[in-house]
Amino acid sequence: MWVQKKLVRRQMEPQESSSASVRPRPAQPAPLAALLGRAAGPRGGPSVLVRGTAALHLQERRVDWAYSRPVVVLDIAWNLVFTAASAAVLCATTSERPNTPVRVWLLGYALQCLIHVVFVWGEYRRRRRRSGGESRLEGGGGDGEQTLPESDAMDSEDDAAPPEVGSGRRASIAKRCESINTMASFIWWIVGFCWVVSGGEALLKNAPTLYWLTVVFLTFDALFAIFCIALACIIGIALCCCLPCVIAILCAVIGQEGASDSDISILPRYRYSEPCGDGQKTFKEGLMVPILNNHDISTGERVLLREDADCCICLSSYEDGTLLLALPCNHHFHSSCIVKWLRINATCPLCKYHILNG
Repeated sequence: MWVQKKLVRRQMEPQESSSASVRPRPAQPAPLAALLGRAAGPRGGPSVLVRGTAALHLQERRVDWAYSRPVVVLDIAWNLVFTAASAAVLCATTSERPNTPVRVWLLGYALQCLIHVVFVWGEYRRRRRRSGGESRLEGGGGDGEQTLPESDAMDSEDDAAPPEVGSGRRASIAKRCESINTMASFIWWIVGFCWVVSGGEALLKNAPTLYWLTVVFLTFDALFAIFCIALACIIGIALCCCLPCVIAILCAVIGQEGASDSDISILPRYRYSEPCGDGQKTFKEGLMVPILNNHDISTGERVLLREDADCCICLSSYEDGTLLLALPCNHHFHSSCIVKWLRINATCPLCKYHILNG
């Protein structure tokens, strides 16, 4: 009965608190978004804000992909394979006598793999529980009181505490431990590299199996780190130089998870016009001439300063006759640019105004 009353009370809370409880994570700056902001400094304009928002969206998408079931299974599988290979080789090479402690290095490497598996599996289960709780809250606001299962009642008791005291604190501790394990792995890689190099030919002659397994693990980690760094550089360059390409790829890969075509079709549409004076174009201001949208609705004409007549997504200036789309927050963009963005994220890339929820 207490659980039923609590569920009803949650449904009667104001919209702000409800949306805040359902939202999976606060909008925290991604590392790339923070880097773009620092690089721009006080001169950072709307284009930097748009790229920061895109970087944040990519960061959230990357985390979601990183903890999707196929990626988690692959991550756990190859770490368990490395652990099993280390254990098998350590047991089978008791007769080998390495001149450097590579045996200790392999043992530490296997232990780090096991710790990584524990962290990944724990984070994956936490995300699954959270997504399951959100789906129950979203789908349970129908008719009257509802009775939750006993396991859900225990989750509801945990929800009574503030988020930062409950699962948020556990997640923060887990992330810090994972970061410490990652840093320890980097230091341990340097230690293993030094031991292999210092061992030289003697290590290869006295303990060939231990030597080659250590070299394989070091090479794999180095190649994986190079791949991650190269991918981050490519994403950063693409965000700075070709954001429409990134949006188009995201739209093709993840599909339509933001606003629907019917939601986009009711937004005000304009055609940019450069007014002429005495037969010559004036470069101080332009006009946004309204045109009918798909619902035969148009708005008033808007005067646009020439310095503001550019799209913050593609960084191109508006040309005479360009089709524009304005959001409820009064920010305007090229129609082709903002439509792709809204299909993957129904918020304004400048001020994060949600065009569906307001």
